[in-house]
Amino acid sequence: MNGMIKKQPSRTWPIWVSKALQGVAYWVGHRQSLYSRHELSEGALTAEICNLIHANLQHPYLLRCEKLYRTFLPRDVRLPDKIAPNARADLSVWERFEDKNGRYRPRPRYVIEVKRASATRKRIDEELQRLAAVVERNERIRGFLFVIGEGRRPDRFVSEEGEAKKKRIRVDGFSSKYSVLRVWVATRSFKDKDRAHYACLIEVARQLDR
Repeated sequence: MNGMIKKQPSRTWPIWVSKALQGVAYWVGHRQSLYSRHELSEGALTAEICNLIHANLQHPYLLRCEKLYRTFLPRDVRLPDKIAPNARADLSVWERFEDKNGRYRPRPRYVIEVKRASATRKRIDEELQRLAAVVERNERIRGFLFVIGEGRRPDRFVSEEGEAKKKRIRVDGFSSKYSVLRVWVATRSFKDKDRAHYACLIEVARQLDR
């Protein structure tokens, strides 16, 4: 299986993102070889991405799963209407920092949602909106959506040539825009782009036009 990387020259991202998304694209191919008649669940994809991120994180970062969205907002900011009180992010990466008392505390730096490419447009839009609600209220946080295509090209985010669609698009109801920063691919043939396994890195950001 060949590994191909398609990228859009834009903002940078941590090495653990690259490792996790290329790794999960290969892993999907491996699992499909074992269980060709069964699609992987979103939970299984998230669990494997969790393993890959954890294996590649370095000090001073921590990985946390299923944290309530309210924990990513400043205390004096109320939860936006787009986010249910019990809504949780799939994954988040936190940075240890030393406070004024010399104690080390974690603070969130990345909020990550994982979606199958086969999810409905409405479900994907809801994830983009949740991420937009956070990044517009906490300037320390970057919001990432990982879209995984198992044996299919996520045509909303990837062109027929297998390239990331570079256009920056406004998130419905927000001033933020999302864009595909990079696409990782695992395929049996460079010509078989529609049946390859894709892992897309999509960022929701407040000021991508700068």
